Amino acid sequence: MEVGGDPDDFMKVFNSLDKNSVIYRDVKQVIRSLKDRDELIGVHLQRNKVPKHYIKKHGVDAYYKVELPDNWRLIYGIISIQGMKKALLMELFDHVKYNKRFRFKKK
Repeated sequence: MEVGGDPDDFMKVFNSLDKNSVIYRDVKQVIRSLKDRDELIGVHLQRNKVPKHYIKKHGVDAYYKVELPDNWRLIYGIISIQGMKKALLMELFDHVKYNKRFRFKKK
């Protein structure tokens, strides 16, 4: 499947990572799995739990969350265009920013 990344919320962060870091290598592995094996990685997110930011900005068909080392998260979506599935890597962030985006509160 074809894979692309949001220029602001994904690419800027991904390109700033140390190329030798575990997070960088794990994200590259997710990309390879999506591209080479059409394999969906991570947990499917129920649409009613997806922040409106993603729905307004991307409007994809299905949303997924991948948990990464050091409490980082990757959010991506699947789009179907003329029967072809495409993956859009929407956001890569640490747990604090993830909690803020999904409006989770500290206990």
